[in-house]
Amino acid sequence: MPVEGWSDGWYIVPWQVVFRDLDAFGHVNNAVFFTYFEWARTRLWFSLTGFEQAHEVGFIVARAECDFRQQLSLEPIELRTRVGEMRNTSLEFLSEIRRDNGQQIAATGRVVVVFYDWKRQTKVAIPDEFRQRVLELQK
Repeated sequence: MPVEGWSDGWYIVPWQVVFRDLDAFGHVNNAVFFTYFEWARTRLWFSLTGFEQAHEVGFIVARAECDFRQQLSLEPIELRTRVGEMRNTSLEFLSEIRRDNGQQIAATGRVVVVFYDWKRQTKVAIPDEFRQRVLELQK
């Protein structure tokens, strides 16, 4: 299983599907795919910002979508995430869930988030430093 980190512009998080993620048919329930996207997105956020705590996640989810391509079972998978389009206060996280040592795409996802100031309860502009860090790491 690969180690967590950057590869070819993607942030990769290795994962092992666990029994609780399965439904009565023995494959990963479709709602769990969004949890996988969430975990990879959070790990990417921590990598980009240097933060480590849940209360340091500075965005809220505005939209989430998934295209399911293959079923998953109890197996090792890779969660891949990168930043897509960045606007003034929002950006998109693009994700892939891969199986068979990264060879097959089981699902793709797109999550739009809005940068958010939790204390003021308002959206905020994406800092230039964050934009630059994304560009540096996703070359």
